[in-house]
Amino acid sequence: MDLLDKIINDHRAEFDEEPSEGHLERFDAKLSKLNKKQVGLHQSLFLKIAAVVIIILISGDLVVHFRKSGLQLQETQVLKSDLGEATFYYTGKINTGIRDLEKMAGEGIGSKKEIVQIKQELSEMDSLFVNLQQEYKANPTDERIINAMIEYYQTKLEIVNTIKTDLENVKILKNKKHENTEM
Repeated sequence: MDLLDKIINDHRAEFDEEPSEGHLERFDAKLSKLNKKQVGLHQSLFLKIAAVVIIILISGDLVVHFRKSGLQLQETQVLKSDLGEATFYYTGKINTGIRDLEKMAGEGIGSKKEIVQIKQELSEMDSLFVNLQQEYKANPTDERIINAMIEYYQTKLEIVNTIKTDLENVKILKNKKHENTEM
C-alpha cells in the first residue's frame, strides 16, 4: 500500500483538477445510452425467447396435426383396400354368375329375353350404386357407406345366385319329366 500512497501523493495535483465543462452532461449521456442499450438488449433477449417458444408450440401443433392426418390417411387406405378387395371379389362372382345364366339360356334353360331382363334390372341397381359411390367420395372414412356398398354387391350376387339356382331346379325338373315320360 505504500507504493499506492506514494503514487497518489506524487500525482495529487492531477487529482485536484476540476473536470472540464460539460463533463457531467457527457457522462450522463453515456450512461443513458448504456442504459438504453441494456434495456434494448433485455427487450431483444425477451423477444428472441418469445419467438423460440412460439416456434416450438407451432412445431408441436404441426406434428400432432400431421400425425393425426397420417393415421386418418392410413385408416382411409385400409378401408379403400378392403373395399377394393370386396369389389373385386363380388364383381368377379357376379360376372361369373351372369355368364352361367347366359350359358344356361344357350342350353335352353330360360330364355335370352329373360337374361336381357335380368341384366336390365341389375343395371337399374347399378344406378343406385352410383349414389353410394358419390357419398363415398364425399366421406371416404364413413364405415356405413362402405358397408352399404358391400351389401349392394352381396345383394346383387344373391339375386344372380337365386336366379341361377331356380334355373338349375327347372333343368332338374325337365330332366326328371323327360325320364318319367320315356318309361
